[in-house]
Amino acid sequence: MRLAQRACQVSPWPDLEPGLWLFEHRRCHDEIIAYSNALCYKGKLRPRRGSAPSDRLLPAMGYFHVDGKAVRAGNSRSNLTEAQSIVAWIAENRGPLEERYGRPVEEIVGVVTPFGAQVRELRRACTAHNITASGRTGMTIGTVHALQGAERPVVIFSPVYSKHADGGFIDGSPSMLNVTVSRAKDSFLLFGDMDVLVNAVPGSPRALLSSFLDQPGQELDFQPAPRADLQASKGRMQMLRNAAEHDSFLLNVLSAVAQRYLIVSPWIKLRTMERTGILQAVELAAARGAKIDIYADPLLNANLTLGGTSQIDEAARALEQIGVTLHRIEKLHSKIVAVDDNLLCVGSFNWLSADREGQYARHEMSYVYRSNDVEGEIRVTREDLKRRTR
Repeated sequence: MRLAQRACQVSPWPDLEPGLWLFEHRRCHDEIIAYSNALCYKGKLRPRRGSAPSDRLLPAMGYFHVDGKAVRAGNSRSNLTEAQSIVAWIAENRGPLEERYGRPVEEIVGVVTPFGAQVRELRRACTAHNITASGRTGMTIGTVHALQGAERPVVIFSPVYSKHADGGFIDGSPSMLNVTVSRAKDSFLLFGDMDVLVNAVPGSPRALLSSFLDQPGQELDFQPAPRADLQASKGRMQMLRNAAEHDSFLLNVLSAVAQRYLIVSPWIKLRTMERTGILQAVELAAARGAKIDIYADPLLNANLTLGGTSQIDEAARALEQIGVTLHRIEKLHSKIVAVDDNLLCVGSFNWLSADREGQYARHEMSYVYRSNDVEGEIRVTREDLKRRTR
């Protein structure tokens, strides 16, 4: 086909490759095909299906941030936390999906990943959740070729890559993400490390995808799976299930005898830090000589306060007065607390901003790991944040 295209003398569009193009698109909702239109078709596609309906079950373009770890598996790669989070989400939403579409979830959802090793992890997770993942009636789970020419109402993409391995391979050709995204009729969902996606080379397929995904209302409300690789032994992992438990944990570790703290909270509000006692605890820790690094996202905290300064500037000024630096990283998704090199807490809780009560309070969960196994993970996290700050 490539040879025929190069030999074709019909070329009515100078900015596209030779040949006649079919520009009308009817499979995907307009919000989904808009990505492919920007990525591959110079904006010339004409969407004909229409926008996603107001009563949609899922966002047309959505994501769930996963703080997992990409590991080598022979010549392939896998990310166990990512695979388990995907299948846990499918299992939890099986009822609503089957009610909406009137067929088994195996016929509704397709999962695409760049790596065969991740396909195997996904299938093992499906078996554990009683989801058929093999045979003619099984859910389609495979590399991009598994859905080439096919379609599903919901397509989930598992990119595998994390801050442990960058993932530039995905950007080698726009066809991988073009095919993956455009297989989704109603909803395209990415489960993966969004911090890696937004930090991709500007203009690359992944960076473009992040701009389509990282919008208000497109993040899925779900709880992450725990990191099996950070559990040194049975009973070493602690779960934090609500705001009170999160506050108690943070106040306790700040009052302990530790030398170095890392707090990653994309949203930050000075009033919340004052009301919960976190600001005072940070001040006392800094006064005894502890080094405390706090990271927040300036894009999320640009709203003006009553004093006329931005939300992040107000917090930065208060922290500076007690000797603590607030680092600013745009498009930050991870929520992390690390203490010295032997305690790590990862989850979905915005430590320095979350509403503790009222209509906007959410059920959040975090996992606390205490072992020598976390030392390497904390080091990688600090290096990644430092690199992004520069």
